[in-house]
Amino acid sequence: MRRIMLFLTTASLAVGLFGTFASPLGAQTGDVAAFCAARLEGNDAQGKAANLATMNKAMGVAPASVSPQITALRDAFQKKGNKLFQTRSGNQLIIAVDSWVYDNCPGTKVPVTAIDYEFQGVPATLKAGPTTFKMTNAAPKEDHMLAIAKLTSAAQGQDLEKLLQLPDKKASKYFEELGGGFLYASAGEASFAPVNLERGTYAYACFLPMGGKKNGAPHFTQGMYGTFTVS
Repeated sequence: MRRIMLFLTTASLAVGLFGTFASPLGAQTGDVAAFCAARLEGNDAQGKAANLATMNKAMGVAPASVSPQITALRDAFQKKGNKLFQTRSGNQLIIAVDSWVYDNCPGTKVPVTAIDYEFQGVPATLKAGPTTFKMTNAAPKEDHMLAIAKLTSAAQGQDLEKLLQLPDKKASKYFEELGGGFLYASAGEASFAPVNLERGTYAYACFLPMGGKKNGAPHFTQGMYGTFTVS
């Protein structure tokens, strides 16, 4: 469980978003398709140099309507680094950009509703390609997250709930490190995650503890998990 949260939080809130958030490089062309493509490329960028290169590429083609959001995130990242993405303010900066992606980029849009303790609206099947998830937290009080990870071939036929509870070293055998998504929203709020889905089976789950308590049972133990197939 801890490993999956680490994978997805790092990939989506740190590495992955670097493809979107960058400083300006010359005149902006306002190329929506190029910007959206760069946003997805950033999901797989690893290392500071690669991330910065993808950031600059995206910012160079960013439409004017999303440039202020990217700039704000970039400025905050320069001051706080990856720690920014462990804060509520950092999450809000990410949401500001990826909500634009949801509204403007091509690909499949998947609106999901989180309640206590269930995800509503996750399709059983999806087409491969650019896909942006939107999770609206309709719960009265509790925060919820939607962690999405591709299953490896070793996970086929296994009990997913048991896999979600595996310790770090064992979990890596069953869940892909890259190519997933992470959405987090407090009650009454929404979050977004653009991903490039590949053919295969994906798992999704909420790992937050019951009642927000440190040692509370994860929400997936109450049934807040599932799978979908990408073809």
